[in-house]
Amino acid sequence: MRLLFLLICAVIASSTYVVISSEKQSNVAVNNNTRTQVAINETLIIEQIPMKNEVNQQQDSKQAIHESVLASSQGQPLLHALTSFWQQCRHHENCEQLLIVQQSLLSENRYQLLLNFPDNYQEQQRFMGELLISQDTTIVNKIANVQEIRAKVWGENTRLLFGEQDAYYDYRTSLTDTNNGFNETGNAIDFIEEYKNMLQEHHDDLTLFSLNSASAKYEQALQLIPSNMSENEMASIKEQLANLYLTDVEQESIANREEQLNQQNEEIIDYQQALNQLELSLSHERATSKKAMNEQDWQVYKTEKLYTFRLNFFNS
Repeated sequence: MRLLFLLICAVIASSTYVVISSEKQSNVAVNNNTRTQVAINETLIIEQIPMKNEVNQQQDSKQAIHESVLASSQGQPLLHALTSFWQQCRHHENCEQLLIVQQSLLSENRYQLLLNFPDNYQEQQRFMGELLISQDTTIVNKIANVQEIRAKVWGENTRLLFGEQDAYYDYRTSLTDTNNGFNETGNAIDFIEEYKNMLQEHHDDLTLFSLNSASAKYEQALQLIPSNMSENEMASIKEQLANLYLTDVEQESIANREEQLNQQNEEIIDYQQALNQLELSLSHERATSKKAMNEQDWQVYKTEKLYTFRLNFFNS
């Protein structure tokens, strides 16, 4: 009996140990899983922080560039920055807050320009619409009218916003003026001198006028040669311009191109003369030896003659 009791106690103790061991192992597994998940989450958070910081840095950089443009630029970059400011703040519905920030960063004049930009821009568009509807005039007069509208709307900021455009307009219109200095030159020496003076006068705006390269200066000068200049003077001007603005390789390339054009022009002239002669001959045939031929047969005959002529001409 005593032995049986001891055996029962041993079995109970063994079962209790197994249950306790299983619970401990389960708790350890749960704790390990929890720690692993926490570690993963911490890793993700740590990895996300630099990415967020990088995005914020990029946004701050763009904002700093934007503010710099508003504070110091002019012309097209400034117009773009003003337009972009209002588009973005209206999209995010935070114009008042951003204007308060800009007021502390900009000069009073530039802040007023920013503040009133939407209203002034709409007013300019209204005036422009009325101008295009009510007037049909020369391009020179239209440019003058546009400049007048800008001055009326933007006041002292007109040059800040449109100074570069106006300089370019004035430059182009001066070249189309029949009384410009180039049309008054009578020889190559005077023309070259006038062109050099023009480049010197607009020295600060050559990039704006796309005249910052030597080849561009050469091409522009060719367009300004007066049509009433003698052929000898024209040739002299082109030669002097080439020596001034082109390299030896460029001069050789242009010479080859001009030679090809001259050959093509001569071929066109020869072709037209020969074609005219053939048509006269066909007209004579139609009135004499081919007078009895019906119209359909005549058209076939004429087409064959023209085809043979073109084939022989271009294969010769």
